[in-house]
Formats: sequence, C-alpha cells, structure tokens
Amino acid sequence: MLIKVQCQDRRWQVIHPTRPDPIAFASGATAFDFADALAREHHAETGLVSAVRVEALESFLDAVRYGG
Repeated sequence: MLIKVQCQDRRWQVIHPTRPDPIAFASGATAFDFADALAREHHAETGLVSAVRVEALESFLDAVRYGG
C-alpha cells in the first residue's frame, strides 16, 4: 500500500488508496505523522508492504517503508 502526503497550493493532504477523499492537514509534519501511523498499522495488521511518499511541487520522496 502506498499512502501519499501531498502539498498543493501550500495545503497538506493525505491520500489513502482505499478512501475516496483526501484528508486535509494544517501542517506537513502532522500529515506525515498521520500517514506514517496508517502505514505502520497496515503493515502490522496485514504483514504486507506499506509505504509513505511525500509529494511537493513536481518532486517526490519515498520517505518510509514497512515490510518487504
């Protein structure tokens, strides 16, 4: 599972692959902490690979990965 933390127009949001709408946050740190917790929980429950990608402007960084 790949969870994305995106910055668009100075607004932060978390995109979860199984949820239809983005989740908005006031800060990038809070958004990242939330996404990291989701990824950690997903891996702990399923044993499957889970990762967080941070996207800003036209760049991205795969910040954390659990499993595999």
